[in-house]
Amino acid sequence: MKLVQKGFTLIELMIVVAIIGILAAIAIPAYQDYITRGQVSEAVTLGGGLKSPLAEYGADKNAWPTLLVGPTATPSANQLNATLTGKYSAVASTIAGTYPAGTITVTMSTGKAGSSGSNTLTFTTANGGSAWACGNTLADGITTAGTSTNIDAKYLPNACKP
Repeated sequence: MKLVQKGFTLIELMIVVAIIGILAAIAIPAYQDYITRGQVSEAVTLGGGLKSPLAEYGADKNAWPTLLVGPTATPSANQLNATLTGKYSAVASTIAGTYPAGTITVTMSTGKAGSSGSNTLTFTTANGGSAWACGNTLADGITTAGTSTNIDAKYLPNACKP
């Protein structure tokens, strides 16, 4: 009489569990880095979206504006409507520097990149907004890389990496 196996042996189940454990040990940190890069991309989008309006305002007024929160708010003579806050980051309401040089500062407030509360991403110009340097990179008219961006380089987009 022939016996037919009806299921898996204990050793086969243990091997499957070990393989799943190894895959999880590799996948979870990679996924967390992926999520953090997504959170940092929000900061890049918020700051990057201000580059063109700031360059236009600066060229017209020969000065940097104060940023005003909200698309429905009524700006005064030296203000510019802008979206300054996101889920993970916020843009400073003032542009550091005197026209034509200026720096937009975006602070990561939550998430892994903002866990210390002081991680910032900067966009810097030296020529009134014709060219902007993201992070610690160089751009037209900027001779030295900035040091204000202190987000880990592995989370920054390629355009912002030193």
